[in-house]
Amino acid sequence: MSDQSPILSLPYIMPAQAQKHVTHNEAIRLLDLMVQMTVADRTRSVPPDAPAIGARHIVGPSPASEWAGQAGRIALREDNGWAFFAPQEGWRAQVLAEGRDVVFDGTAWVAPTDRPLRVPQVGVNAASDAINRLTVSAAATLLTHEGAGHQVKINKLQTNDTASLLYQTNWSGRAEIGLAGGDDLTVKVSADGSTFVEALQVAAGTGAVRLSVGALVPDGTAALPALRFAADPDTGLRRAGSDQIGLVTGGVQRASLGAAAFQVDVPLTGTAVQTGSHDATAGRVLRNFATGGAFGWGVAQGGTLGTAVGDANGAVVAGLYATSASTLNLPPVSAGTQVGLLEVLTGSGGDALHQRWTANSANGNVRCWQRRSLGGVWQGWALIFNQSTVLGTVSTVAGQPTGAVIERGSNANGEFVRFADGTQVCTRTGLSVAAVSTALGAMFRSADMVWTFPAAFAVAPVVSGQADDADAWMTAAGPGTGTVTLRVLSAVSKAAATGLRATAVGRWL
Repeated sequence: MSDQSPILSLPYIMPAQAQKHVTHNEAIRLLDLMVQMTVADRTRSVPPDAPAIGARHIVGPSPASEWAGQAGRIALREDNGWAFFAPQEGWRAQVLAEGRDVVFDGTAWVAPTDRPLRVPQVGVNAASDAINRLTVSAAATLLTHEGAGHQVKINKLQTNDTASLLYQTNWSGRAEIGLAGGDDLTVKVSADGSTFVEALQVAAGTGAVRLSVGALVPDGTAALPALRFAADPDTGLRRAGSDQIGLVTGGVQRASLGAAAFQVDVPLTGTAVQTGSHDATAGRVLRNFATGGAFGWGVAQGGTLGTAVGDANGAVVAGLYATSASTLNLPPVSAGTQVGLLEVLTGSGGDALHQRWTANSANGNVRCWQRRSLGGVWQGWALIFNQSTVLGTVSTVAGQPTGAVIERGSNANGEFVRFADGTQVCTRTGLSVAAVSTALGAMFRSADMVWTFPAAFAVAPVVSGQADDADAWMTAAGPGTGTVTLRVLSAVSKAAATGLRATAVGRWL
């Protein structure tokens, strides 16, 4: 038989033992230590000063002095010094300094609150169940930091599982945020708790954010935006169509950006638009025509681009205008029609006006005229000459050219060239006289010949010419506006015919 109890190692009183009180008192000593055991503390490494008889401590780590080598043991102060007792697994003691119990787990003294709490279900002011193993009924649930940050983690086993937060109304789901059947972050909403619409998704691989392709993002003509403002639900962004982004205000799509073009359906305003017709700031959009566009271009007040005008004098706003057969104050054209294009330019502030009118003449050539307004008074129209108007019929009105610059013609009487400044040149070749044989003093002359000019002059021209013979010359007598008399003189008599070449230079107006 052992002389100690198997659990607490209390000494037994043996048969025929002498001084049985010693053994009995030792057992009482051990029980006095262990029953309702309390210790002052469990962190000391050296004994306290002037300890009381019966003081107990759990020796802390790395003990020294009288406690050296006794870490984790119970130190008991007795009459003759410190006694140390090795705890057994499961011993309990109350630590007065901490106000809590500790248990020896075979290696160290541990308070129950130091150990992880592991229970199958927890209900705080509410009943938990097998699915909702943690249930809290409260006005709020607080999770706070322990000196720095704080994370709430929801873990799932596989990619196609769900890890999310579900928001309910009267136990019916209305919104879900998390990883629903994949690793992309999704936001879903429901009106009835059974049908959920994906409103937003963030791709796990790229971080790209995409809106739903469901009912909130119509591809048709409905202009309600998918991304909208709480206080203004008909204003925001929508998917207008394939590869298109629509900008919506007031329930109407105002602009759309597609793969091929950017379309704007409202007037542009703001600092990126020209502040005036002559604002040349880099990067600004040109003003619209109705308000006097870039550099004065626009249309008539209340009109539209290319609007027809009834009176050219009234076209004072810069722009392009159509003219008709009834348009007034345009230059005359040979076909009697006034159909054409009127361009109006204005200077800075609109104080200088310039008009240019383009129309087709009777022969189909394009003609342009221009004029200016000085001091509010329109000046006369001036023809702008070009390749199609340099050559043609020369004409004037009140001394001002109204036709081509140069006119060339011919007939049986010869050729003529007429200039817009009034100069005219007539020429004739192929003339001849039968003989130069009539005596004229010591010389000889031919019979007189009358040359009718191919085009009449306004006043008698200057006539000159030559005979086709080295010994003869031509003379002209008394030229008029339509004819001149020619003869040939020679130093010797010539029985054969002699050719003549004549030129007349003068004015046709």
